Amino acid sequence: MKTINRRQALLFGLGGLSAVALPALHLNRASAQGAHDMHNMSPAAAAAPSGVKLPHPALLEADSSGLINLKIAKARHSFQAETSAASAGINGNYFGPVVRLKNKSHVRFTVQNNMDEATTLHWHGLMIPSDMDGGPHNVIKPGALWQPEFDVNQAVSFNWFHSHMHQETARQAHMGIAGLLHVSDGGDRERGLPDTFGTDDLFLAFQDRRVIDGDTVYAPDFMDLMHGFRGQYLTVNGAIAPVATVPQSIVRLRLLNASNARNYHFRFQDGRMMHVIASDGGFLAKPVAVDILTIAPGERYEVLADFSNGMAVDFVSLADDGSGRTPKLNDAPNLEHLMRFEVSDGLKADVTKLISVLEEPAAADPAKSVRSRSFIFDENMAGNMAMMRKKMMGGETAPMGQMDHSQMGQMQMQPPTKMQEMMSNSANGAMDHGEHSARSADQMGPTLTAATSGITMSMADKPFDMNRVDVEAKLGSMEIWKLKAVEMGHPFHIHGANFRVLTKNSQAAPDYQQGWKDTVLVDGEAELLVHFKAEGKRSHPFMFHCHVLEHEDTGMMAQFVTA
Repeated sequence: MKTINRRQALLFGLGGLSAVALPALHLNRASAQGAHDMHNMSPAAAAAPSGVKLPHPALLEADSSGLINLKIAKARHSFQAETSAASAGINGNYFGPVVRLKNKSHVRFTVQNNMDEATTLHWHGLMIPSDMDGGPHNVIKPGALWQPEFDVNQAVSFNWFHSHMHQETARQAHMGIAGLLHVSDGGDRERGLPDTFGTDDLFLAFQDRRVIDGDTVYAPDFMDLMHGFRGQYLTVNGAIAPVATVPQSIVRLRLLNASNARNYHFRFQDGRMMHVIASDGGFLAKPVAVDILTIAPGERYEVLADFSNGMAVDFVSLADDGSGRTPKLNDAPNLEHLMRFEVSDGLKADVTKLISVLEEPAAADPAKSVRSRSFIFDENMAGNMAMMRKKMMGGETAPMGQMDHSQMGQMQMQPPTKMQEMMSNSANGAMDHGEHSARSADQMGPTLTAATSGITMSMADKPFDMNRVDVEAKLGSMEIWKLKAVEMGHPFHIHGANFRVLTKNSQAAPDYQQGWKDTVLVDGEAELLVHFKAEGKRSHPFMFHCHVLEHEDTGMMAQFVTA
């Protein structure tokens, strides 16, 4: 007979039980090693700069024949000293290189899967035909080679690539099957922008982790699948609290949120401004100064930061409460340390003046829309809660907080706790995301997988189906898409298309979101003008989905084709 502890019971709304015996459910945690290891439990390691130099990924460009070689393999990675975690990487042990693509060029890839499991590699942000896009239909079997090739013909932009394996995206991306990518035309210096790779042009990928030592680094429970997986360790390019050395000048920071579910609310601790120059789809008309920049999973922004005063500064995030909303700036305890920038007068200062004008994107014209569609991010909260309670009852459905006591053995009733209240509220449609975001590895419920959990969510009325096309659009056309999020904020991403944010909650989008995008955080309602730029073939439909990867894996995704 297996047992679950009181907190695990509360995770499933089973009332105030201190010791519960459930013979019908296998509750062993996969690999208990490390559960009490200080590396897996204490967030203190991220509270101050570590002194570790910021790792910067290698720069990879096509050879003279237009070929780029990538190899995916499992490995181990050290996120901080004296730790070793199971990982996966692309041309390395964790994450991958920065792939630079020349615009107006033809490129060929060889993607070798050296793992013992299937995967895919999605080119997030590239406007290419769907059979080259690397979505869930482009499976690369263990030991197999995938050889996509395509023309690069789009705006200068900062993108990335990552696993998009059906129902395994969250786990594989968290393990490290991802890399950075940008489309370049070689004209950044003429624009007055920093472009010295790794010196005044830094590519920064942010990911949170719950476990940084051991083999079981991704073990989601019911609440993780419902809210999205979050961890208490914040990493930058695979390191905790690293230090970057920059010139005493203007520095370009390319920011990618590579986390499964966490939103980052970036800020310099001394209050200096970030000047946003580009979003997912390319440049803005002019730099936009912000003191806090919220970035959702899958989103990218490029900012300029001024280090000409020579002063070191910490880069932080306001704590994410899981709701999708940008929190208000409060006191220091609500700040989470990410990294430190230190200034060296020994590095060449190439750009010393902030630019004032960039490249005006074409005006967003809703009159060009040929039709309107509406979609709801549906967590199926009541249905999933009822399903999980039924599973915990051994097949019998019971109201929240009730159970068949004849199955339970000896137990002691306890007064309601905050977690119990949160689960009770969840059943009534009032999810407390902040309570979930604070959990660590020793506070988890039984491990589940997206494929076997029974949890179902949807984006287009029904849970995702690989064999169903949900939308047929005309290639080159524009449509207005109206999106609605109810329980929490959801990052919306679409393949093979860009969009302009027309409104968010009936208000104009902030200035830094006025350019072309492929990912946006929807907290409430948003109205997008979607431009279908790439060929979506029926054999390999394009995806649109929530970029909380656990939501994507449990069905909050749909497919479209273009004709």
